[in-house]
Amino acid sequence: MKLSRTRPHHTLAFNMTPMIDIVFLLIIFFMTVSQITRTVDHPVELPRVVEGASESKTATVTINLNEKGSVIVAGKVLSQQEVVTAIQAQLEKMDNDPDRIRIQIRCDRNCLSKFVNQLVNRLSTMGFRKVRCAVADQ
Repeated sequence: MKLSRTRPHHTLAFNMTPMIDIVFLLIIFFMTVSQITRTVDHPVELPRVVEGASESKTATVTINLNEKGSVIVAGKVLSQQEVVTAIQAQLEKMDNDPDRIRIQIRCDRNCLSKFVNQLVNRLSTMGFRKVRCAVADQ
């Protein structure tokens, strides 16, 4: 006579395949990162900066356009020809290098785009390749 019941043996088993995949991915990641840091850390003698070099100086010219298309620079209403003359004076101060002058255009939201386009066309004929347009966050 058998008085005790036999209990089925339940074994908990983990699926190790995903864990092994993750380990291999981590190994590949760290091997790649170690290769990148070796190339970045290569010793290189960098050039020295000469103090007082005029090439590091830049100027910023802010041009405002109101809703009627009038050009305002430094609080004065100017014609487009006067703006060109003022920017040419800045160019002469910067050794005729347009890359050393930052042009920022602030335009009223009700201003017609033709006024902005005319101004940008004049600036591009002067050699300016980059012009920043200011916008407001909402």
